[in-house]
Formats: sequence, C-alpha cells, structure tokens
Amino acid sequence: MPIANPGWMFPEYSFGIREERMQAMVNELRGKNVDLVVCLSHNGFDVDHKMASRVQGIDVILSGHTHDAIPEPVLVGDTIIIATGSNGKFVSRVDLDVQNGRMAGFRHKLIPIFSDVITPDAEMAALIDAEREPFKAELEEQIGTTEMVLTGA
Repeated sequence: MPIANPGWMFPEYSFGIREERMQAMVNELRGKNVDLVVCLSHNGFDVDHKMASRVQGIDVILSGHTHDAIPEPVLVGDTIIIATGSNGKFVSRVDLDVQNGRMAGFRHKLIPIFSDVITPDAEMAALIDAEREPFKAELEEQIGTTEMVLTGA
C-alpha cells in the first residue's frame, strides 16, 4: 500500500493512516478468504494503536518506528499489536492459532538477543567488513570525548 513519509521524496504516496484505503484493502483480502491479515507497519506504536481501533479485520500488527519493546502484545479489539524494540536487541516469536479462517488464540515471547554470545556468521561478517573497509580510517577517527555515558535515548 503506498503510504510513506516523507512525501516530498515520493509524491505519489500519501501521509497518515488513510483508514478508508486500509479498510478497503482489508476487505479485499477478506473477500479472498484469507486466514489472517497481518500488517507489517513502520508507523509507530501510537499510530498503529489508532489504526487498529479504526480499521476492522486486521489480526496482527507488527509495529515499528518508535523502538518500543513491549513484553506482551497489546489488544485493540480483535487486533494484536506486537512491538519488538530496535537495533536487533529483541526478536518476537508469535505462534498464532488459526481455526476455520480466524485467529482463535496466540502465544508471544519477546526474546532478548545477547550479541556477545552469538557467533557471527563468517560469510556475513566478511561481507560487512569488506563494505566498511573503504571507510575504516574515517570510522575509527576520534572526533570528541564525553565524561558521561551516551545512551541514545
């Protein structure tokens, strides 16, 4: 669905939820007898919460943008919203119980990822190193110091 920000880069896209368009798409999918409607969103948790309350028929919203790591899914009507955080710190596992073309239940687990105990994939690590190599000196240049920890918050 063409909804994006910023619109100046993609003038054919529009801003906001566009709930009428979303509802039409959900209705179209439901008309094809799909078992579930899952929305992968980068609108942010607050906008996804509004969308779930305004658009009927979405079973699951996988929410991004606001970097929220919510331990349990949030229920809005019959829609579950899952927010997994940011920067690969967590992975959400969601098991959906689908019966007769409807979601009958779910299980969710927010799994912390401890990168210091995971062995990197050698091929991927080599690819990343090769991409960074031309910028290595620039990336390692010290440009300042601080007396306090910078958390990024």
